[in-house]
Amino acid sequence: MNNEMIKEQLYYLKHAVFHPFDGFYEIKYRNKGSAFLATIILILYGIMQCVSYQYTGFIMNLNPIFSMNSVSLFISALSVFLLFTVSNWTITTLFNGKGNMRNIYIVVCYSLLPMLVVLGFKVFVSNFIIKEEVIILKSIVVIGIVWFVFILLAGLCVIHEYSMGVNLKTLLATAVAAFIIVFLGILFFTLIERMYYFVLSVGSELIRRIY
Repeated sequence: MNNEMIKEQLYYLKHAVFHPFDGFYEIKYRNKGSAFLATIILILYGIMQCVSYQYTGFIMNLNPIFSMNSVSLFISALSVFLLFTVSNWTITTLFNGKGNMRNIYIVVCYSLLPMLVVLGFKVFVSNFIIKEEVIILKSIVVIGIVWFVFILLAGLCVIHEYSMGVNLKTLLATAVAAFIIVFLGILFFTLIERMYYFVLSVGSELIRRIY
């Protein structure tokens, strides 16, 4: 990947963040998006969640830091958005959505950029503010969340060629699909665990009978 290509991908990332309708149009129809860059943003977001959990200033940090599990926190942060990507793809396929899984993944990850910036800002500033200034910092975090939601909604509208009303309906269906996927996943692993212990107990019984 040469420097010109990197500069172009970073330009369209910035364009999508500040002009999501036009930016994601370019990404979808002129193939200006980068799944690799999207993955970097997602990984950085997972790392920033761990940093935020531990290093946010004590005035705003109510987390039980001594029981922190960085790996679990990192995986949890990433799995939410990966689950959303898969769920949205399954639902929009049924609702004649035009976006493929790669498009959805890029939209989700690119949308995280404001959250990534705001989290970093919160961690840094929270170590220098007083109690009376907490409300200002929380307001900035809320702005980052609203910005993330706006970019996500706009991006999904563009790649699926949906109106906002249809997009909101598919998002509700996506939430239901995500719940079903999680439920089936838990059911599957529970079944595997029970089969494992069943086979283990049968094997132990056979060994005792033989010897």
